[in-house]
Amino acid sequence: MESEIGPDEGDPSRPTEPAGADGGVSEGVPEGAPFTAFETDAGDPLAPTDNVPFAAVEPAPPPTVVSSMPAPPMSPPPPPPYPPQAWPGYGQAPTGPYGYPPQGAPQYGTHQYGTPQYGSPQFGYQPYGYGYGYPPQPPRGTNGMAIAALVLGICGFFFVTPILGLILGIAGLVTVRRTGQKGKGLAVSGIVLSGVWIALFAVLITVAVINMPDPPRRDVNGTVVSPGSVSVFSLHPKDCFTMPAGVIGSTKSHLRNLTVVPCSTPHDSEAFGSFTAAGDSYPGTDALRTDGNTKCLHLLDSYVPDPFSLPSDTRIQFVYPNSQAWGDDQRRVSCFLQFPAPTMTQSVYHDPASYTADQRRFLAAVTPLADAIGDLSDTPQDADLSVLRQRADAIATATQNEVSALTSAPWPDTVQTTVNSLAASHQNMAQLWTQAAKDTDLTTFNQDRRRADIAYDLPEMTSLRTTLGLATTRPTGGATQKTV
Repeated sequence: MESEIGPDEGDPSRPTEPAGADGGVSEGVPEGAPFTAFETDAGDPLAPTDNVPFAAVEPAPPPTVVSSMPAPPMSPPPPPPYPPQAWPGYGQAPTGPYGYPPQGAPQYGTHQYGTPQYGSPQFGYQPYGYGYGYPPQPPRGTNGMAIAALVLGICGFFFVTPILGLILGIAGLVTVRRTGQKGKGLAVSGIVLSGVWIALFAVLITVAVINMPDPPRRDVNGTVVSPGSVSVFSLHPKDCFTMPAGVIGSTKSHLRNLTVVPCSTPHDSEAFGSFTAAGDSYPGTDALRTDGNTKCLHLLDSYVPDPFSLPSDTRIQFVYPNSQAWGDDQRRVSCFLQFPAPTMTQSVYHDPASYTADQRRFLAAVTPLADAIGDLSDTPQDADLSVLRQRADAIATATQNEVSALTSAPWPDTVQTTVNSLAASHQNMAQLWTQAAKDTDLTTFNQDRRRADIAYDLPEMTSLRTTLGLATTRPTGGATQKTV
């Protein structure tokens, strides 16, 4: 049997039915039926035996569109053996089983732009897989921070390295745990070693702080009442101390601190003043020594107005900065007295106000001459003749000034005659020193120097001091001469 389901009535593709005699539809087909009836041949064994017409055939339901998006697979499926084929023919869509395009198939010229609907395949999109690619690979090798932590922990004696080693060790340990790199043992070792170094430095610093000497305690006048440590460049007048061995002439930094004590404690040195060296560049040791001799002598005149009150063999010392200390902006020169033995038990300071007017006048006249003679005595024996002549000329000038001071005003009758005799002797001495300053050879200079020493007239000087109530001999040992 041959059958056909035709298109709907009114469809242009439907064939034209032959009209009946009355212009209606064919015989045997109810009017308004949606489809043509089945026609059978006379000899068809499947033909019905009666003339009951067939029931109308229901239209076929539209094909169900199944989403082309597959469920997410557990793993990407293998790609198809052949790429998807394009639509057959330009602008032609594939036909369905009955000659019509499948429902939902895109028509040429009717493609819609915009956001695609979920589940519908897009051009260029592969319907298989989700494009996750390969999983990220963990970093390989040993963590660099762990290595650095171990190295810094081993080299922890540089003080700052254990701190860096501890920081890098902790950071490296965290990174190793997060990334799975090697180096956990190195990081832990670096942390342990750095911690040991830090603990050791903490102990050393604590011990140093505990053993650090305390500064001295002073009263309102600055006098030491309790022992303490000070820098040699920070000595105060009336600071008494015992000079450590090796300090004089040393440039070692560990000898720059001294322990000062109350002057009632046995000592062998006493500071009496300081001054600031001039100049921007380092002047050299010779210049500083010359400057120290001159200025420290002047400072001593106000600290101890009468040099005869000092113990015999007392030496004037001073500490000046070396080139390294000068580079650290240290310019101070400290002056102090060094006694023969550490047996002094009181200060040698004398207040000028404790002297009488005649005593102060006499001491003011003769002290500059004593200082000038002291400069010559401190000059090395092998010094050049030009240096010795300069010293002689300074003594001649100081002698002339002394004579002028002694004769500028009358003295008490008890001392006037002695003053006049001493002034005459010193006038002759000034002439001898002036001659020595002009000598052209060392032999002649030494001869004039001896004659000038004799003209000093020590017996008359001693007599005048006795009359004025001043000391005539220097104290020895640890005793000090009281002010009269």
